[in-house]
Amino acid sequence: MKKELPLFLLAFCIIISAFSQEKVEKDYWYTSPDNNGYISIQKIDSKNENSVSTTINTTVRAKFDNEILNFNLSTINDGDKMVSPTNIMFDGIMDSNMKHVSFKGNRIKMDRKNASYWYFDGDFKNEMETDPDFKSITRAKHNATLKFPDRTIPTFNLWAIIPNLPFERSGTFIFNALDETKLYVKKGQTVNYLGQYKTNIKGEQIVLHKFVHQGKGMLPAYFWVNDNRELVQVLLDNQYTFTLSTKEDALQTKTMVAAVNNE
Repeated sequence: MKKELPLFLLAFCIIISAFSQEKVEKDYWYTSPDNNGYISIQKIDSKNENSVSTTINTTVRAKFDNEILNFNLSTINDGDKMVSPTNIMFDGIMDSNMKHVSFKGNRIKMDRKNASYWYFDGDFKNEMETDPDFKSITRAKHNATLKFPDRTIPTFNLWAIIPNLPFERSGTFIFNALDETKLYVKKGQTVNYLGQYKTNIKGEQIVLHKFVHQGKGMLPAYFWVNDNRELVQVLLDNQYTFTLSTKEDALQTKTMVAAVNNE
């Protein structure tokens, strides 16, 4: 019995090690003086002996002009680069002319060119559109199998991705943006590093690293990151500034957003 005990302990340790997983969670909350609402980004890095994955949970409660954005978005991504999602879940609205949307998507396979095949199930917009080069394979009222090009991600995932990009002007981050409610792919999106700039944050002048996101048919979006790799400020549509804040301050705007939703 004494001889068997070390073997038992060894087997037990191997099992525990196989199921052990290291998780690092970071939460960021952003508020805007131009917008009665908030945006929160939760990033969870999970590591074990065999794999690395990153979960990005995004909550948006905000109004842009007459458009209400009130949704929860979650993606699970292979690796820590966050350019290869395996699962997408969406619940809410991004367009005042559309009904509530709720669906989940799972990547079912990838081809030799790293394009991915996805199965979506839920109440997404029926008239789905895809890039002309990537037609849907089948169409149905509440489910669809689609083919997406490599590096297709929801645009809001940039809030978690950009802080990890190099502070160098020589490289360009290239991706394809997924419109979550219409499952439409906008190809050829870019993010470039612009250098260090003095920026006014809550009345204080500080030096931050500045990035720009550009794409066809959109106004540039600007992102400011500090030396600690934290996204500090974002400018959308040349008029909506979101600044790193606290959960308490962000949730104070919840009542205002709820009032907007009832208009």
